[in-house]
Amino acid sequence: MFHSAFTLALALISFFSVPDPYSVKGIIRDKESNEPIPFAHVVIDDVINISNIDGEFIISIADLESEDAQIEISYMGYDSYSKSVQDIEGYHTIFLQPSITTLDEVVVRTGPFIMEKVFNRFHINYSMERQHMVGFYKESMSNWKEFYYVAEGIMDIYSPSNIDKLQYPLVRPLRTRKKVFKELDIINDVLGGNASDMAHSSIWRTDSFLSTKNRKDYDYFYSGATSIGSKEVIIVEFEPRKNSKGNTKGKLYIDEESLAIIKIEYFPVIDDWSHWESVSWVEEYEKKNGLYEMISVSFTGTSTNHEFDYNALLVINESKAIDEFPEDIYLLTQHDSFFEEAQDNFSDTFWEGFNFMKLGTKASANLEDTNRN
Repeated sequence: MFHSAFTLALALISFFSVPDPYSVKGIIRDKESNEPIPFAHVVIDDVINISNIDGEFIISIADLESEDAQIEISYMGYDSYSKSVQDIEGYHTIFLQPSITTLDEVVVRTGPFIMEKVFNRFHINYSMERQHMVGFYKESMSNWKEFYYVAEGIMDIYSPSNIDKLQYPLVRPLRTRKKVFKELDIINDVLGGNASDMAHSSIWRTDSFLSTKNRKDYDYFYSGATSIGSKEVIIVEFEPRKNSKGNTKGKLYIDEESLAIIKIEYFPVIDDWSHWESVSWVEEYEKKNGLYEMISVSFTGTSTNHEFDYNALLVINESKAIDEFPEDIYLLTQHDSFFEEAQDNFSDTFWEGFNFMKLGTKASANLEDTNRN
């Protein structure tokens, strides 16, 4: 059943696919140090992508909504970059200027004071509708010098509204590929795909540290300010209260004007997790049509014996609100593997018609070594 459904999925043209794309590609660098900037946001119209670990990016859209379409690039602690896409040709090097932020007036505020206002604006700031999203997902396992495996995919994602009884988004893999470089027993335990879990924002998770029932278990502390492009951003740290059920600590980055959380860094407390010595998550949000939506989420886990790091990343390239979930296609749940039909094809042309991230230098080197041998 899965095979036939997957074959059908490949035959269908998603409403987010880009059969004849207008593409912009290049590398993003720090203007002062010339170092590449990984995971910067790249936006054209409503299409979003992020730069890879080496600062390289490619973003494709089916057509420009207007002749005045701009490419917008932003990253925490840097001034934003904006330029007409009509003025960009070929491979483009973009330099971001580190920003100087002074938010003296927020120093007198306390964490609880800020968070009370943030929580009161959840239903104003964030989309509550069902969403059909298409995103690029990748996961890998590596040590300090080599990769054990790399797996990537383009995913159709159907996310429930905040009032739906469905606990996790449903996923349909449109195109996937994987390469196992070194066999380890644990690979079968982790290789499978976390896109369903990762697509569920902490803003609306019922078991989240931000949920109405759980937020009381945390203490909040104002810890400074930064900027994301033209946005002035307040930083609030949080940690479990003593003798509470809180199990996570981290930082919240809050847009001072809208009081929306636009970035979350959090670290679940590890007790008896069999695989992990430590884990961390990062969620990032962008404003679309007046509301904030999660556009990327990453997970990093370090194994208990420090033999390897596991990394997963989901980038939501496009999304739109829908009334109902489809009934005529096979969708995977949280615990299903997305890579049953994965191919062994690591050329960039494999992703033709979709937005993706280029492989980083380290993974590319592993592939080249494998091909030579």
